[in-house]
Amino acid sequence: MRHHIPTIRMKNLKELFINKSLKSGGFYELSIQVCESSNNLPIQLYTDFVWSLENVLGPFNKEFDKIEINLKNIEHNGIVKFNNKYIPFLTFNIREESPVETGYNWFDICFYSSAIESIFGEEYTTWSENPKSPVEIDEFFKFTLKNLYNIFPFKLAIIDFEASGQYYLNDLKDKIELMWNHPKFYIGKENYKLILESNKKFCSIIEEI
Repeated sequence: MRHHIPTIRMKNLKELFINKSLKSGGFYELSIQVCESSNNLPIQLYTDFVWSLENVLGPFNKEFDKIEINLKNIEHNGIVKFNNKYIPFLTFNIREESPVETGYNWFDICFYSSAIESIFGEEYTTWSENPKSPVEIDEFFKFTLKNLYNIFPFKLAIIDFEASGQYYLNDLKDKIELMWNHPKFYIGKENYKLILESNKKFCSIIEEI
């Protein structure tokens, strides 16, 4: 059952949602390499799950009218409630098509860095050399990725600033050099066995978190 949001709050939520200053600066995100591009069912299941969560409002169009989920839109926008805080967010589904036979479906959950800093505090610079992210968002990401993995076991999940498409599971089989970024990788037990030993310090086993 979805939480009912009292009507008295809807005006404030709309102002929050359409505030362009909260939608800039790049994304702090959970990015998931799901499966081969030829299989779209997991993306539908993932999208349905996220937008059914009790603390998730939406998806909405640009005017803050509720809309139906449609994967052809690629992007769905809404609001997440964390205790007494509300923050805009969006989901992306990306289908690699060059070619479909060897490409992958990606599913991303994204928070704008400007929204994070405005709502949680300026110290939460997820993009910096010494990043700091809100515990609420990181716990939301972990909760969600664990549930999505149970729905359909994906190949790799990454939490970082602008993480989408930066790494594939196969990349972790060879030595990786991290530059400015600070990715946190989440992998199932079976695929964890395939990871180069020196990369495992960046990885968590999904079944153990």
